Amino acid sequence: MIFLQCKITMSKVEIMQNALLPGTEVHTLRSEYVDDDLTIIVKSPDAEVFGDGPFPVVLGTDADEGVGTYVEAIDALLMGGEIPPVIFVGISYGAEGDYLKWVLNRTRDFSPTRAEKNMEMLEEMFGTPVEAGGAESFLQFLTIELKDWIQENYKASDDTTLVGDSMGGLFALYTLFNKPESFKRYIIGSPWIEWDYPLCFDYEEKYAENNDDLEAIVYLAAGADEHILGPYHKDLSPGSYKIFKEARTADSTKKMIDKLEARKYPSLKLTGRILEEETHFTIMGPLIAKGIKTVFN
Repeated sequence: MIFLQCKITMSKVEIMQNALLPGTEVHTLRSEYVDDDLTIIVKSPDAEVFGDGPFPVVLGTDADEGVGTYVEAIDALLMGGEIPPVIFVGISYGAEGDYLKWVLNRTRDFSPTRAEKNMEMLEEMFGTPVEAGGAESFLQFLTIELKDWIQENYKASDDTTLVGDSMGGLFALYTLFNKPESFKRYIIGSPWIEWDYPLCFDYEEKYAENNDDLEAIVYLAAGADEHILGPYHKDLSPGSYKIFKEARTADSTKKMIDKLEARKYPSLKLTGRILEEETHFTIMGPLIAKGIKTVFN
């Protein structure tokens, strides 16, 4: 089991809250590709109920912030008979409430390039140097080191789903167009297509020029209200307010959905959605629940 720590700072008072997630395991893996330690959170199907497998694997990025959402969604879908039993594997950085550590590491690992314009904005916002361009190394970690570790320690099949939201969605698009065979299913939410724009569309165009088919099951979504920010956002985080206000995430996602639909790849099973009334900060729950349900059906 895991104790997920949420750190809330109010003036000079720090409140630590622990949330218990039954049935989960926490492991630390050293990655030679990423050159860092990563925290891996696993929840397997109950063998007494579901047998010995093998089971499909759902890889969830951003587990530092989203592990509770992942686990609760999968449990509910399984209870309702919406999906088969799966092994959930959450990838995190052991940030334990350290927002800066989490966001710097995910920027390093999820970004395919060193986009100077984007990095300048982030460095100004966080007041510290930012690493970027590590997507290829992170993909090698997932498909070699982590895959081998999962196969050695769990009753896992080769059926793997990648879930990525925001910068994680950027990483998922990078993978889909550069090494689509890495995963069978992709759940991509609010992809940060603004990174090194129009990089993601360049990837899509290059793939289409060299391929007649794309074998993947994809759920690609964004919130219709991605551009609408909460009334407290500007005061809490002026730097990120500017970034999110200027982003055109829903428009860019819709454009990507239209492009993929127009390709008419025979083996691509694509579900594209713009989710009404969802913002960049409310979409993760619906994305995980709807996405996992959709790609398994």
